[in-house]
Amino acid sequence: EYSRVSIPTAVNVPGAELVLRAREIAPSPRTTVVVNCAGRTRSIIGAQSLINAGLPNKVVALRNGTMGWSLAGFTCYSGKNRRAPGVSERTLEWARQAAQRVASNCGVTVMDRAKLDALRSNAERTVYLFDVRDPAEYQAGHVPGAVSAPGGQLVQATDQYVGTLGACLVLVDDAEVRALMTASWLRQMGWRDVFVLAAAGTESGWPAGPMLEADTRAEAALELAEFG
Repeated sequence: EYSRVSIPTAVNVPGAELVLRAREIAPSPRTTVVVNCAGRTRSIIGAQSLINAGLPNKVVALRNGTMGWSLAGFTCYSGKNRRAPGVSERTLEWARQAAQRVASNCGVTVMDRAKLDALRSNAERTVYLFDVRDPAEYQAGHVPGAVSAPGGQLVQATDQYVGTLGACLVLVDDAEVRALMTASWLRQMGWRDVFVLAAAGTESGWPAGPMLEADTRAEAALELAEFG
């Protein structure tokens, strides 16, 4: 989506990555952080995530995103691939502590592999295992059976990933931050059993089984429909 259309000078930081990477991109608390998406849903969630995490910067969501920008007569870019930089240990530690506070306030539980194995062995419960990291990280190595579900997409379009009401949702992220922030939103949305597993895994490639996730063009159509 970013490559297809973006705001000039914008950096590609998917929603679940914001708390992890914001301080690396904008180290000065005097820098205003503007979050945008194609429309409004993910930008509002992303901006609020940074506020919830306690980022000291002024944080705002761009009204109506790239669609609003374009309709207002401003130029959009296409074909860009400006990614966020890597994260230092100092930034990671701040982000992890901030995400842990947010997740704890929302009742998110952190589990280990033994707890995951016990959940998955229970035939009476449906368990979804989602890797909420960047898809490239997922492809390089993930926990066996996990499905790639970048955090921001999972929050906005949960019904495209989860087909069983009341299921257990386990979010995987070796850095914890993305899983913790995603889990905090899922809890606020009413999902009761949401867990975080801090792991990476060694299974590579993409899952062979079918997924519920719809074509990203459907998401763009949904956001466009919000504006009539």
